[in-house]
Amino acid sequence: MSARTRPRLGALLVESMQQAVAIDNGRLRPARRHRLTLRETTVSAPPRYGSSRVRRVRERLGLSQPVFARVLNVSVATVRGWEQGVRVPDGPSRRLLEVAERHSATILTSISMSRSRASATAAA
Repeated sequence: MSARTRPRLGALLVESMQQAVAIDNGRLRPARRHRLTLRETTVSAPPRYGSSRVRRVRERLGLSQPVFARVLNVSVATVRGWEQGVRVPDGPSRRLLEVAERHSATILTSISMSRSRASATAAA
């Protein structure tokens, strides 16, 4: 390392440490994020959904079974089966129901009313 490089390297190290402190204090956003790995994280299992809980989620959203099914990208028969206790949500469906339950606004953004329904709602 030459004598000309040392002062520049020192200045870069000081600047880097100042940026690290600013990021740690929330005053600066990092330039990039590193991916989390399974060794570094714990992922909780989605909750279990019985028939009454599925119905509560759907009703809280104010959706019919056909609209709820379309929003979740499942069949109406699947939603009906969940609500009647004939079927039990599993795998990705449990996580999706969790999102619908916790973040209803996100789910509702995928819905738009037809013009006739929107006009009738606005007139009421």
